[in-house]
Amino acid sequence: MIIVILSWIYYFFLCGFIGIGLKKILTTVLKRDWEFQGIDYLITGIVGITVYASFASIITKVGMLVHLVLLLVAAFSGLLCKREIKEWLPKAKKLMFSWEGFFYLCFILLIAFFTSRGKFHTDTNIYHAQNIRLYEEYGIIKGMANLQLHYGYNSLYLAFAAIMSLSWLLPWSLHTTTGFIEVILCIYAFHHLRTFKERNCHLEDAGCVVILFYALVNVTGSISPATDYPTMFFSIYMISVWMRAMERKSHYSVYALLAVFSVFLGVLKLSAIAMAAVVIYPAFFLVKEKKWREIGVYLGLGILILTPYLIRNVILSGWLIYPLEVIDLFQVDWKVPLEYLLVDSHQIKVWGRCLYDVNLIDLQVKEWLPIWWEGQERYDQMLMGANVLGLFLAFLNLIYKTAKKIEVRIELIVLYIGMIASALVWFFMAPFIRYGLAFLLTLPLISMASWYDYKKKGLHSIITGSVVVCMFFCFSPYVDNYVTDDGVFIKQNLFEPYYVIPKDYDVGGTESMMIKGNVIYYNAPEHGEGEINSYHYFPNTAYKFMLERSTLVSEDIKDGFEP
Repeated sequence: MIIVILSWIYYFFLCGFIGIGLKKILTTVLKRDWEFQGIDYLITGIVGITVYASFASIITKVGMLVHLVLLLVAAFSGLLCKREIKEWLPKAKKLMFSWEGFFYLCFILLIAFFTSRGKFHTDTNIYHAQNIRLYEEYGIIKGMANLQLHYGYNSLYLAFAAIMSLSWLLPWSLHTTTGFIEVILCIYAFHHLRTFKERNCHLEDAGCVVILFYALVNVTGSISPATDYPTMFFSIYMISVWMRAMERKSHYSVYALLAVFSVFLGVLKLSAIAMAAVVIYPAFFLVKEKKWREIGVYLGLGILILTPYLIRNVILSGWLIYPLEVIDLFQVDWKVPLEYLLVDSHQIKVWGRCLYDVNLIDLQVKEWLPIWWEGQERYDQMLMGANVLGLFLAFLNLIYKTAKKIEVRIELIVLYIGMIASALVWFFMAPFIRYGLAFLLTLPLISMASWYDYKKKGLHSIITGSVVVCMFFCFSPYVDNYVTDDGVFIKQNLFEPYYVIPKDYDVGGTESMMIKGNVIYYNAPEHGEGEINSYHYFPNTAYKFMLERSTLVSEDIKDGFEP
């Protein structure tokens, strides 16, 4: 726990200084200023560091040199923005030595407990940890997706996890970034909700409540650098800040920055890219006012975020966007064969639909939907019920406000479009609940907040009030299940010896074979537990059959793998 907390303190200053510097650059280039909160600087820093590490990985390994350059940039940013930092120091000091600060300290200790121990996410053992090792050792290797198809998924979150692992300095590789993101977002949520009664509009409050809900659901996974968690956390953060901008009637430039941030969500996990639909709102004003220079800057930022993702895709798999076969532009020696890509793509879909057989990929929705529904836990089914009620409540709100000539915010409608588009992409691509949880939690709570914020009378009050009560009961089993799970986790792990140094990555049964003079490892489940593609052996694959259908291009592993 001690190492976990020390790493978070380091991340805080590193991300904060980078974020302050990036905000200053944006303000200078666009000749606009934004009212950033502390969390906004930290998230901006995370985005900047992630993009930097992703570009660096294309050229070299993400090790000491890459990290020291980042450290120098952060130090320069701190010196350049020392006036802004000095303005924050009295506020930070006042907060630290208050009862609110004491509460945050206790909360940090709690999340550090979860981050230091527990069970790694299944996909972390299958490919996240090994991908982080790839960043640390080489940066990138051509055709790695041939060794194991999962390497083609290429979430840039793992670049952030790798540059923050400090494996070049410490005798282990830190995996505390998920807990860090959880801590800063939850503290932001708590800090905002403390003044709930002072506001007439509670849309941002709804986003903050969802952050806390999502943390409750996934706190036992804080140890794991899994790509689902930051994608969902940042999606909720984006929705929350969008609603903050609505409440404050902010300039459309705020929404333009959030539209750029939606591209970042897509490079964390492809299934989240549909949130980019919100670009239609700021784009309308930018085009209407002929702000061509600003349009160029925002487009440039989006392209800057997207570029390392696309380059890495091609190097890892030979495909521009893996595993989508519709964009087939490159014919390179290391390209993953189409038939393997299709099997992988179909597996993602049928597993999400609870079918578990790629031969059933062509089943119509009406055929697989009942099977999928029966495969969900009862509390997940109740959550889906809350979403149906949430959409109904949103429709009733819209009808009532229109009839009573109450202002209907176009920003909220656009946000609904983005969330519904994301939910539809989730449902048809891979409807694992965990892949779409940010949107499944947020949509009903925003509807409730919107309902709460205007006066209701007569029959409309009775109907909508009944819907809200039903939604409350739909949420209850979800909360109850995870409160119980988290309590059991604490009880079972209380005496684990991780109060100083956090638990290391899992080690599974591993064997090896020699290919062109290089030792390549593979998981041997008969000698260990399940599909553990161990961080501690590199290069490694969780599936021997994938290794057997691949080979090295040459005797130098840097030249990569080919089918």
